[in-house]
Parts: sequence; structure tokens; C-alpha cells
Amino acid sequence: MTETHRLLIAIVSIGLYMLWVAVLFFKHRKKNNYAVSGEETLVVYASQTGTAEKIARAKAAALSQQEQTSVVSMASLKLNTLSSVSKVIFVVSTYGEGEPPDAGRTFSKALKKASSNQSDYLSHLSFEVVGLGDKQYAAFCQFAVTLFDNITSALGARALSPLTTLDSGKGEHLSLLGSLPQDEQHPTHAFTLKNRVQLNEISLASGETSNEPSDHSESKPSNPASPGLFGLSLNVDHSNHTQELHEQWEAGDVLEVLIPQQGQSPIVSRSYTIASVPQEHDVKLVVRQLVKDNGQLGLGSGLLTRSLPVSQPVQAYIRKNTSAIITNTQCPLLLIAAGSGIAGVRAQLAKRALLENAGPVWIFFGERHPMQDDVLDKTLSPFQNSDCIFKKSVIFSRQKGGGYVQQRLVEQRDEVKSFLGDTGQVYVCGHFEGMGQGVDMALQSILEAQAYNTLADEGRYHRDLY
Repeated sequence: MTETHRLLIAIVSIGLYMLWVAVLFFKHRKKNNYAVSGEETLVVYASQTGTAEKIARAKAAALSQQEQTSVVSMASLKLNTLSSVSKVIFVVSTYGEGEPPDAGRTFSKALKKASSNQSDYLSHLSFEVVGLGDKQYAAFCQFAVTLFDNITSALGARALSPLTTLDSGKGEHLSLLGSLPQDEQHPTHAFTLKNRVQLNEISLASGETSNEPSDHSESKPSNPASPGLFGLSLNVDHSNHTQELHEQWEAGDVLEVLIPQQGQSPIVSRSYTIASVPQEHDVKLVVRQLVKDNGQLGLGSGLLTRSLPVSQPVQAYIRKNTSAIITNTQCPLLLIAAGSGIAGVRAQLAKRALLENAGPVWIFFGERHPMQDDVLDKTLSPFQNSDCIFKKSVIFSRQKGGGYVQQRLVEQRDEVKSFLGDTGQVYVCGHFEGMGQGVDMALQSILEAQAYNTLADEGRYHRDLY
């Protein structure tokens, strides 16, 4: 090969590299250049479970005949973007007791900082806010309220209508989904109950154990046991787009089960984090029985753990839960759960266990009684001894010297901090109240402000809480 040939090859290689960099640059620029036209209506959603996103897309579809619209997650929204548009519609959920969803954390901080200056920065802007929440929480739709107040009173924007707040727990948001494009609506499938097994042991008055749900009409034992925790396997009708369903299903996604009610409309749904991955073929769930004060079981848990016969179907659909999907399988992963939250942990573990050379996984799991509720390995099976597992830390709240997962995290703070390093990710699944809040406080204490904020801002903190 002559020097001329070498020179030509070098020139071509450099040219191709520069072309590749240019393509990446313009793709990135296009992706983040939202709503630069003042004529365009920007529809912004901040969603934790996907409902706010669906409503945002439905509202954009309803407006599309009259206005040009763009739909964007608040996670990608910069405050200065609002200076380039004249109209914005916000559809936001509230997380827990008044927090913004994870996707809205960064924008919320920027808005709070800007609003403290009491300027008319957004005086050109017209806007609407639709808030989604649940009235069982005292701070109903608090993030929507804060967003509305900051944009109007502090930044001078003009509200096109009063703040709209909807109780998602009562289905008040369902009417807004009518304009959702057909290809974005969720077709339901018949999921047939293949198998149901009780994972924990229920202590009876006689001291025996049973694999069947207890009869709540009978007298209760003097030492109440934990409510039944059940593992379920369901398969979908193979004639009904099974392959398409599997392509949409990832660890972190949710099964929305439709619950029929006699003489009532509309049909209500209950959400369950899927405990399996598509390679297992079956959709697996972990369901805790909800026992009401009158002894009756909750609508969803009663159907799935007791009244639905094996081999009988239930209507359901798989809902994407993008905030809980972890694409990086090489980084250290901290999986934290209590009770039925082990469902999400199982799916995330399975995703890595089926890969070669996956990154390390450290599991923290909390339950009640060590004798009745030692269900971790049983639930994780067949992945409980996978090579990717770095450690399993289990704690029981109702044993001498016991406690909760957040305490166990703090007890091992130095090792947890070292394990996560600069690239580790955290996934938490279970109840927001108690466990979810406690774990969040523990992580703030362990990582301290800068590292904690970086974890959240970089999307490495995944909270699948309910």
C-alpha cells in the first residue's frame, strides 16, 4: 500500500467520523428542540405510572384539528423553552404526599428557583393545568396546585381556565381518554389463571399452617398472622397477538386487571407490577390479600387470590411503566422491596439473570414474621442463586431486634455507597407510605445531597411505589 493510499484511507475515515458526529448532533438537537414556534401548543406531562402521559396525548389529539401540538415529558423540559411558546397545557400527577413525579423533579426545582424572584418571566404565556391525584392523600393534587400558583402569581403567566383536579382513584380522569389515538389505546386480552400458590404461611388457632386463604368469618387467632401473599401465573390467549404483547412487555411494566362489578359502571382496574420477563412466557404476579375491616377482601386481591378459578380468564392489559424500566444491565443495581413489592424485584433480577456477564445486584427485602414470611428465595425462584447476585439482605419487622429495610440500608451505609459508586442504579418497589418514604430518607442520608440529586436527575433512581 502506497503513502497515497494510506492518505486517502485516512481522509475518508476522518470524513466518515465527522459525518457520524454531525448526524448525532443534529439528532440530539432535534430531539431537544421542543416547540420553537409561537403558534404551537406544547402539551407537557409529568407522569409516574403513565396515566398523565396518556391524558396528555389524548388532549393533544383532541386539539390537533385546530392547533399544531407537541407532546413532551417534563423530564425533558427546560424552563427557557417556555419563552419560545405562547400556550402550554400541563398534565401532571402528584406523587405521595405532594411531591412531583420523578419526571418532574428537575423542572420543579428550576421553577421554584425562578418563582422566588417574583418576575414576569412568563407574562407572554397562556396555560392550563390538569392535576391527577388521589383524595386518600391529604395533599390532593398538591404538585398541580404548586405548579399553577408558581406560574401565575410568581412568573406572570395567564391561566386559560381554573386549575382542574381529578381523583384518579374514583376514575374521574377516564373521560379525558376518549380522544386517545386508536393505536395508543390499550386493547385488553384474556389472561387465564394458570397457577396460584400461597407464598407465606398462615398460622391458624390450632397452630397448624394452611396453603389456602383463611376464612375471615371464623374467629381470628390470638396472634394475628400476616395477610396471605400469593404468587400467580397467567398466560394470554395465544390467538390474540401474543407475540406483539411480548414485544411490548419489559421488566418494570404493569398489568392492569379489569375488575367486573355487578350493576356498576365503569369497570374499575387494579395495577400489579409484573414479576416475570417475556422469556418465561407467563405473566407472573405477587399479590397481597387486602382485608377490609368487615373481613371482606379487596376487589383486586379478592378476585386474584380467591374468587377467580384456576383455568378461568380475566381481562387485562399490559401498561408501560417507563420510569421503572432499567436499560443499563452492566451497572451495579440496588433492588429494594417489602412485601408484595418483591414482584418488581423478581422481574428486574430475572432480566439480568438471563444475560451473560450482567452487572451485580444487591437485594434488600423486608417482611413481617421470620417464620411465616421468609418468602424471598421462593418468590425469586428459579433465579434466587443467580451469578449476578452480589448479596441478599433480609430483615423482619416482627422479630426481636428486627426492623425495616430502610434501617438495614443505613446499617450498611458505607458498603451501599461503595456498591453504587458513580453509575449504580436504585429500584424500589412497594408501598409509598412507610417503606418508600423511609427508603428515600435513608438514601438521602447515605448518599448526601449532591450524590442523591445526581442519582435522581440522571434517571438512575426508579420508584415503583403505590
